[in-house]
Amino acid sequence: MAQLEQFSIAGLNVNVFTLNPLSTSDRPVIALFFLHGRHGSASQVQQYAEVILEHSRNSDNVHELMIITLDHRNHGSRLRNPKSNDSWNKDPIANNERHALDMYAIQTGTASDVSYLIDFLPAFLFPTGNRSIRAWGVAGKSLGGHSTWIILGQDDRVSFGVPIIACPDYLKLMRGRAKKRSIPYAPPYFPASLVALINKRDPVTKAFDRLDDANPFLGKKILVLSGGADKLVPWEASRSFVEALEVGSNGVKKVIVQEGIGHECTKEMLEALSTFIAEEYLRK
Repeated sequence: MAQLEQFSIAGLNVNVFTLNPLSTSDRPVIALFFLHGRHGSASQVQQYAEVILEHSRNSDNVHELMIITLDHRNHGSRLRNPKSNDSWNKDPIANNERHALDMYAIQTGTASDVSYLIDFLPAFLFPTGNRSIRAWGVAGKSLGGHSTWIILGQDDRVSFGVPIIACPDYLKLMRGRAKKRSIPYAPPYFPASLVALINKRDPVTKAFDRLDDANPFLGKKILVLSGGADKLVPWEASRSFVEALEVGSNGVKKVIVQEGIGHECTKEMLEALSTFIAEEYLRK
């Protein structure tokens, strides 16, 4: 059974899961944020956190795994406008004309929340400085996976990431989705100011294929998990970026595209994530 400690950090509710109470060990910590998907919540990914922690149970581990969850903006306890989480729909009642804007605002907001929490969590967790966090990582499914890609490309403190059924090229993903709905790639669906922001911030606009300091992914350890039959976030929208992505000799890039799997986070994906973290961090 996972141990849960909860914190309110400037009004942001944060859940911290570990195998053992934080006060009972002095081992350095590997901290992993696990981010939920669109229409989801922190409570809905607790089961994933528990599975990953159980896989990490090994007396030979040098480090201890800690998993952190939180509600995205406009989700769970932070929900203010349910319609903003909807997508384009032929049904006018269910249609969200601002889908491209709302979704990017949420996932970049989540990326900012994670960076903010990295600033403050150590002081809340270990106020006496009795333990240290050796490495920060982020994993997320769907919307949370999009945020994972963004965080990997903008926060140097995040050394590893596991984007699950997600895409690092927002405009490529959304243009394909708009085409299926006969939505024009033009305002008001794609405001010029939004496109300019995406072209400034999105992972695909970074120097991701270079082997120099301009590449923010250099030295990072990344496991990409996708479904081969995913129609909502198709692997083809990510393929060119992932194949060209350079992490350098000190980084790790692993890619698993699970054949026949649609837009879902599977048991096999969680097992691959758990093995990846254990091999790269817990046992070293």
